[in-house]
Amino acid sequence: MKKYFHFLLLFIISISAFPAFSQQDAQFSQYMYNPLYFNPASAGLDGVARFQLHYRNQWTGYQTTFDGGGSLGTQLFTASMPLKGLNSGLGIAFTNDKSPSGAGYQDMQLSYSYQLHISSSILSLGARAGFHTESFDTRFRPREPGDPIVDGLGNTITETHPDMALGIQYQTSSYYLGIAYNHINKPNYTFGYAKASNIAQPTLYLNAGYNYYLTDDFLLSPMALYKSDFTQSSLQATLNGTYLDKYFIGGGYRFNDAAIILLGMHFLPNNALRLSYSLDLTTNALTAKSPTSHELLLSYILPAPKLFGGKKTPVRTPRFRK
Repeated sequence: MKKYFHFLLLFIISISAFPAFSQQDAQFSQYMYNPLYFNPASAGLDGVARFQLHYRNQWTGYQTTFDGGGSLGTQLFTASMPLKGLNSGLGIAFTNDKSPSGAGYQDMQLSYSYQLHISSSILSLGARAGFHTESFDTRFRPREPGDPIVDGLGNTITETHPDMALGIQYQTSSYYLGIAYNHINKPNYTFGYAKASNIAQPTLYLNAGYNYYLTDDFLLSPMALYKSDFTQSSLQATLNGTYLDKYFIGGGYRFNDAAIILLGMHFLPNNALRLSYSLDLTTNALTAKSPTSHELLLSYILPAPKLFGGKKTPVRTPRFRK
């Protein structure tokens, strides 16, 4: 077990040399609980039908120079389930992301994974396709007054293009490694103006995690997520502790951005309902950001449906089976 822990530690250290910047995709501190957002290979991989509502309030009370106050808000709904008889999984994700200026994006995505069982581990291969919409709901400010192109845009403008992603995840009873490549078709948004170009840059995601029981009742889980569009990059490392498979608390750090505090609890029989909250404390560029961000995640699971000849999957607790 120690070699896997050392591997994860080396993974975190080796990529921490990259500078951390903001990304074009929404950012979540509780990435480990909603991997379907960035990796289609996670669809149905946990063996249950899972429904999740994820909300992030970025830089609460942030004040813009021209467009007033407000927060950068992101809402995400995901659902996934395994197709046991086909060694597969399906997932859907709906994302809405808005800034105080009115700029934002919306996603509708369908994910599919094919799962290869290798001894006691699983290699999942995933693909995702859907639509990515860039939008603005406020009037543009021209560089020169009377610009006919800007004046003709009106108060609301949107443009939608197909969007695709690929992913791989390798998972055992104690650790997992994942890699995903998003926006592989490079959707380009011109908003009706040929010289305009706003390309959704391909983004690489690497994630890893390890689960180690300090005692029969206490689980320790170090995790990390790295993402890059090959111009800018971001790394977040997290350490969570779970007691009695029911209560969990943890902390993390997003390099050159924020320190993170996380806590949560499972409810109902078989831990079917989970509620978690995280608080980001800004540590970098404080004059240009607000000091805190908040995130809330609600998750509910059901036994996997019996489809295509598959066996009914029992609801499992967070404890990995050995």
